[in-house]
Amino acid sequence: MTSLVQRFGKFARRRTDFNLALLARWRNRHTKYIAVTGSSTKTTTCSLLVHILQSRAPTTGCIRNNAMPTIAPFIRMIDKSYDFAVIETGIDGPDRMRHLARLIRPHVGVVTMIGLEHRTTMRTTDVVAAEKGILVEQLAPRGTALLNADDEMTEGIAGRASGKVITFGQDKPADYQAVAVSADFPKRLSLTIKGPKFDVDLQTQLVGEHFWLPVTAAVACAGHLGVPAETIAQQVASFVTPIGRCTVMKLPNDRIVLADTHKAPQHSLHRAFDMMRSASAVHKRIVLGQLSDATGSSTTAYRRAYRLAQGAADEVIFVGEHAHRHDASQDDIANGRIRDFREVREVADYLRDTAIDGELILLKSNAKLHLERAALAQMETVSCWERNCGLRNQCSECEFYENPRQQPDGDQAVWSNMGSSQSINLL
Repeated sequence: MTSLVQRFGKFARRRTDFNLALLARWRNRHTKYIAVTGSSTKTTTCSLLVHILQSRAPTTGCIRNNAMPTIAPFIRMIDKSYDFAVIETGIDGPDRMRHLARLIRPHVGVVTMIGLEHRTTMRTTDVVAAEKGILVEQLAPRGTALLNADDEMTEGIAGRASGKVITFGQDKPADYQAVAVSADFPKRLSLTIKGPKFDVDLQTQLVGEHFWLPVTAAVACAGHLGVPAETIAQQVASFVTPIGRCTVMKLPNDRIVLADTHKAPQHSLHRAFDMMRSASAVHKRIVLGQLSDATGSSTTAYRRAYRLAQGAADEVIFVGEHAHRHDASQDDIANGRIRDFREVREVADYLRDTAIDGELILLKSNAKLHLERAALAQMETVSCWERNCGLRNQCSECEFYENPRQQPDGDQAVWSNMGSSQSINLL
């Protein structure tokens, strides 16, 4: 009986929060709401869009924590002092988007791309597209859907939009077209975006051609909302990607780490590996940790990952509970082209002991493994080597990685305030 009462109480609180947020959204007729969804690049798109819009008008954003328990209180907090509110909208299964979309009713609904994530609950891209597309069915009056022309699912989603449809893309014709895309590391991403209101040349601080997508999505949205090209170019040039999304870290002796340690969806691994393949460095290593949502045969997923990575670097290193599943040839093992370790601490020690001046290292994993510790340990003392601490923020944002406290029993998480005394040299 107690458990039933607790569950009902939790449901009642959530329903109350939703209804109060719905009322707050209905009352606020001044703020323009922009909701961003998609299988990847949501956080970078939202972060850049906030960075651009806040240079023109009061802007707020709900980024990274992208589900109803965070979004509902956020909408209640927004008042008429904000001209724009940018909301990252994420789901992990069917029947989740309808309530979010009904609450937000965005003036601009952005769908970055459709890929196969959350495989345990959404097993095909058709299911993902059906769910993500609900966002553009629930647009505010005279709202706009901003869609990726290069995505094969866009045509079906566009047909469901309750407002005007604007597209962005690189390979296929679009309203906002990315051209002259270039990013061979150590050079940073540069591109030109040709739109109905302007053509703008952009120089970014981002690493990898795959960032053309969030840049173009954010620029297209900003252009649609009336931000001039000159302002867009200035804001894009000063934007730094969120930590853990190809963050550039400078180690001693000209060693460089690209820390892409927030997520590692199987559908987009090749983009990170292509970035390494085109990069210039005296020696290149890929450290691959835990893949995101690898259901079914983990062996198949990690074998496929090794085949993708082996041609992009001089050495591939697997780490974690699935590290042994790479199925590399005996020749690759004997020649040191592949190595595997169980613990992140072992990888950190190995990278330190075998350091090569001027080398380039890609760390690729989901957030659960906290693979970024392998880079932090090259520069300073890392005291927290928990295998599963339960936290999802990056270690450089956590107060515990230098001075860990007693971890909780089981899977209970210790939630901390962001902040640390560490000093990482980010380029």
